[in-house]
Amino acid sequence: MKAVKILLVALILIFIAIQFIPSGIPQNTPEDDRSIVKSGLVTEAVLQQLKISCYDCHSNQVNLPWYAKVAPSSWLLSDHIREGKDHLNFSEWSDYSKRKKISLLEHIGEEVKSGGMPLKSYLLIHRDARLNSGEVSALVSWTEEASGKILQ
Repeated sequence: MKAVKILLVALILIFIAIQFIPSGIPQNTPEDDRSIVKSGLVTEAVLQQLKISCYDCHSNQVNLPWYAKVAPSSWLLSDHIREGKDHLNFSEWSDYSKRKKISLLEHIGEEVKSGGMPLKSYLLIHRDARLNSGEVSALVSWTEEASGKILQ
C-alpha cells in the first residue's frame, strides 16, 4: 500500500511539474487586411460557418478551450493548431498566390464533402462544428464560386 501512495504522489508531482513546460500554442492576433474576411470572397453565412467549424485550427483567431492550459492536452492542441495553420490559414489568405488559393478552395470542398473536415477528434468536443448536409452543400458551393471569382 505504501508503494501505491508513493507512486500516486510521484504522478501528482510529475503532473504539476509538466504544467510549467510551455505548450507552444500560438497567440491570437486580430484580423487584418490579409484575412479572407477582407477578400470579398465570403458571405456572412459562410464566414460564420468557417468560424464555427474551421477557424480554431485554420486561423489566427483560435477559441481556446479550458484544457488548452493543461499539459499534456495543451501540447496536443498546439500541434493540431500548428499543423492546421501550416495547411491553411484563413487569417493569411492574401499571402497565398492565386493558384494556391484555388488549390486550397478545391481541397476545402473535397475535405468537407468527404467528411474529412472538421476532424472527428475535434467534433468529439465541439459538437456545434459538425456540418449538416445543407452546410456541406453551402460550403462546397462557396468554394466553387470563390474559385471562379479568383480566376476572373
